[in-house]
Amino acid sequence: MALKILGGFLLVLSGFSAGWFCSRKLLMRKDFFKKIIGFITNLSTQLRYSTSDIFTLVSLSACTSGLDFFEISEESGTPFYKVWSERVSEIPTKFGLKNSDRQLLLEFGEQLGKTDVDGQLKHLELYEALFKKQLTDAENEINKKSKLYKTMGFFVGTAAALMII
Repeated sequence: MALKILGGFLLVLSGFSAGWFCSRKLLMRKDFFKKIIGFITNLSTQLRYSTSDIFTLVSLSACTSGLDFFEISEESGTPFYKVWSERVSEIPTKFGLKNSDRQLLLEFGEQLGKTDVDGQLKHLELYEALFKKQLTDAENEINKKSKLYKTMGFFVGTAAALMII
């Protein structure tokens, strides 16, 4: 009987943990968008006051924004967009990004470094607004689903435990 109770407790705990991890992914997505907005702000400042190439500017902005996986070194002959695409595909899954988020990041990187400074600044302004919308969506999703994930995990674990006991 003691083993059944222990097993039931572990099922409840594992259900709650699964819900908590799903909830945590929502928070990580929100934090990612806060960092990417900071990245864009920093990149626009760097672009205004620096004459460095796009590889250097993106690397500096990524480093100061806490997005180390976007640090890009200029590889001989490789276009910026190709390197950017590789970095976007290497974003850890812990951030809980959706496919639409990754697609937006790819679209953002597609035009970086291709126009004059004014065009780049307008591009950054546009995508900052788009990423702010994604941040708002992530915050709304947290408000709607975070508690639900934890509660459902707990109740699924409890139901499974009751079936065992």
